[in-house]
Amino acid sequence: MMTYRLLLSFVALCSAASSLVSAAEPVALKSKTTHAAAYGPTKNAVTIDPAKDLPQYPAVEPKDAIATWQVKKGFHLELAAHEPQVRDPIAICFDEGGRMFACEMIDYSEMRDVTPHLGRISMLSDADGDGHFEKSQVFAEDLAWPTGLIWANGGLYVIATPDIWFFQDKDGDGKAELRERVFTGFGTGLKLLNVQGLANSPQWGQDNRIHILAGGGNRGVITCLKRPDLKVAELGGKDFWFDPKTHEFGLESGGAQYGMSFDNYGRRFACSNSDHLQHWFYADQYAGRNPQLPMPPARQSISADGGACEVFRISPDEPWRIIRTRWRIAGVVKGAVEGGGRVSGYFTGATGTTIFRGDAYGDEFLNNSFTGDAGGQLVHRKIIGPSTDGVSLTGKRPADEQGFEFAASKDTWVRVVNFANAPDGCLHIVDMYRQVIEHPWSIPDEIKQHLDLNRGNDRGRIYRIVKDGWQRPTRKLLAEATTADLVNALSHSNGWHRDTAQRLLYERQDKAAVTALNALLPKANAETTLHALGALQGLGALTDAHLAAALKHSDPLVQERAILLGALANHDLPTILTPRLALQAALAEPMKALPKVMAMALNHDRLSTAIIAANPEMAVTVLEQGVPSDSLLALKAAEAAGPSAKAITLIAGRKDSALVAAYAQGLRRSGQTLEKVDKEEQLTPLFVQAAAMAVNAGAAEAARLEALRLLGLSTTEVNRQTIAACLSKGQPDAVQNAALTGMTDAGTILRHWVDLGPKAQAAALSIMLSNEKRATALLNAAFFKPAMLSASQVQDLIKNSALAPLAKKVLASVIPPSREEVVAKFKPTLDLQGDATKGQAHYMQRCFACHKAKGAGMEVGPDLVTVKTRGREGILSAILEPHKEVAAQYIAYTFHSKENQTFAGVVTDDNATSVTLKMMGGVAQTLQRTNVRGSSSTGQSLMPEGLEQGMTPQDMADLLAFIEGL
Repeated sequence: MMTYRLLLSFVALCSAASSLVSAAEPVALKSKTTHAAAYGPTKNAVTIDPAKDLPQYPAVEPKDAIATWQVKKGFHLELAAHEPQVRDPIAICFDEGGRMFACEMIDYSEMRDVTPHLGRISMLSDADGDGHFEKSQVFAEDLAWPTGLIWANGGLYVIATPDIWFFQDKDGDGKAELRERVFTGFGTGLKLLNVQGLANSPQWGQDNRIHILAGGGNRGVITCLKRPDLKVAELGGKDFWFDPKTHEFGLESGGAQYGMSFDNYGRRFACSNSDHLQHWFYADQYAGRNPQLPMPPARQSISADGGACEVFRISPDEPWRIIRTRWRIAGVVKGAVEGGGRVSGYFTGATGTTIFRGDAYGDEFLNNSFTGDAGGQLVHRKIIGPSTDGVSLTGKRPADEQGFEFAASKDTWVRVVNFANAPDGCLHIVDMYRQVIEHPWSIPDEIKQHLDLNRGNDRGRIYRIVKDGWQRPTRKLLAEATTADLVNALSHSNGWHRDTAQRLLYERQDKAAVTALNALLPKANAETTLHALGALQGLGALTDAHLAAALKHSDPLVQERAILLGALANHDLPTILTPRLALQAALAEPMKALPKVMAMALNHDRLSTAIIAANPEMAVTVLEQGVPSDSLLALKAAEAAGPSAKAITLIAGRKDSALVAAYAQGLRRSGQTLEKVDKEEQLTPLFVQAAAMAVNAGAAEAARLEALRLLGLSTTEVNRQTIAACLSKGQPDAVQNAALTGMTDAGTILRHWVDLGPKAQAAALSIMLSNEKRATALLNAAFFKPAMLSASQVQDLIKNSALAPLAKKVLASVIPPSREEVVAKFKPTLDLQGDATKGQAHYMQRCFACHKAKGAGMEVGPDLVTVKTRGREGILSAILEPHKEVAAQYIAYTFHSKENQTFAGVVTDDNATSVTLKMMGGVAQTLQRTNVRGSSSTGQSLMPEGLEQGMTPQDMADLLAFIEGL
């Protein structure tokens, strides 16, 4: 049975998920012995009694739970709440009175359709102030898979796809009488609800909006039921925000899965199941303004050791998983052998990434990220600092947490799915606490009948992370605070208090707060200033004088906020610019920023793009500044300059072929050519010079290649003939390859085919196969032989409806056998001893173009070190039957341009202006939507069938040995 990754993001679990063993009664494991050896195939495997071999270990009771945890020295855990007060919690929040609200997904995983729905919200209270929430009552119920909640406007907003609800207790009895749908449409239009893409993580922002993670690029058309006057919005892979007072809403850059939060400076972070730390490094409003030079994706993976970095769990394997592994090895049940029974040592179920903003741990922990692994029973911490180029951020494992996690439990029922900053200044851990969290489809029926998949849906834990010696502070909560109290609370050392105070100021709209805020600002630190600016903005009282003062603040992060709010419209840039400030200035006011930012941006990739990204006119202005022609800034300016006569004059005057080439590429991207825009032929002398250089056999090869690159961007007949001459027999491979670049004339390529060297023929083959007419011409060519094609090329041709009849006839001798025959042929591989050294050679030949291993290869599909946990049978199945089980991020798409070019790859970025594909060989190709004629997908993997062609079972065993040894 296949292992389906259809879990919610916060419980997403790889096939090497964690075990199910009571910490008080662990299963004895044989160290340094794989389960394949310890539980190898036997004749009596079928007769094993699963009831006998599947011990049902009891859950660890709350009184014993703390003892199962190992926590960083100097810290410990406390139970803030546990069953029966809370059940299956996946998110919590607090109101201004300190009450905790828990989002309880009791209906996970197979009971979503039970009616009335089992999902609910519980309200928990700490009556005696000791930090333990001993009182609980149901606040709202009958919710299908609720995934997030936030308190605002005197009530609770709750996400339960496809809706966002508002619940309010009007009579003070602790139960919501008001129940209304405010927004709807999340996930609509999908045949099946993507359970890894449910909206989640509502967070209050310093812009007085509630921000929501849409769940990993899910779709839907969102409507506000309370404001029918507002336009609907199509998610299209973006995230969502709304104003809780007016219910106006909009979209922003998205793409992460489950877990999102802000730091003290309003910077947004999130995670996905195999990428535990992500950050949006610029605001969505700056994307897509210049189609000729788009900004890079705003969301970036920022962990220094990788999104799926190494983690160190301390929990053992699950008994049922050991039995399943033994059965799979023996062939009793189908399915991949999961790493020989070994657990994974990297993130597979990252969830709930939260930035710590409390005051209970000291400054060194402020703005650190904390992430759970739902299958690994652990809490992972990262210290956030500036990126190498200074414009984004990087997360690094603390120096004193090498080889272990901030916190980890031996209790395999523990399911860390989320976190929350709390009124007491501590970070709270949300533990869903279930015996089985893996999707039921991946468990054989013979085992599943002995398991209760709902076991644990009456349990749940909320932990508080406490620093040793910490004393619970006596704090005035904000439910009864006056306006003056709320303004003062903006200076509180705990981020929860600052957020709550700003929210209440916005909700109350007491204009008397403006005077107090004006008095507060001159003496405020960075965090307080940012909240005060947000409060003034929410009250409609933010003035140009406020922005001017913020622009002169000593903290660059306050200066950045001032720029984001529009300060540069009327004021000069700060005297000292960090790379991050320079980026923000370049995005907000590129013309004003240019004189001061230009020197920093000359060869700074993201800064140079930010300056040009505003509009084509900005590119011309940059060229007028005389920046060096070989700088990144100049090349990007040429690429984005557009068809104006001024741009052509500036570029022609430089007499630099690289600059002209960049200009031509930019024009081509927008559907134009040099010949059409250069009506006065100002660039012709450069092309005449390039033509002479291209055919000069005595010239340096590098100069000839540069000349051909330039000629290839021209459409004149003279230049085409010059390029064709460089395909003649005896020309160096590099020259022939350069001549082929961009060539689309099938006749020219076919006439010169016999003149081409081996490398050039390979390039020519790709060109011919990228277009149906050219592919037809190739198949009908007299010299064509089926052996010229690779397995993937054969598969592409016979799957193309227009080409299939001809392809099947011409390629009959090389069309691979059925997958059933292939699987049968290679079944002996599983019993053969492999040679990893020989296997590496097969990797280089067959897998290098799409998979990384040992630092080599191209990252199109997953790194092979992450694949090896599937075990030998699983790896073999993935190679022989690549389309049998395809993760969503590796589905192949084919896009057709208006220039009749075809591009196939996996989608890595999809936004309103462009789509980026990662193709075989690791090449990234960005297509402007204005140039896309159409797209399609079969739902299959980019990895083709037939990679095993030419291999023997022993060769395959060698390749498996190489992968298993990574």
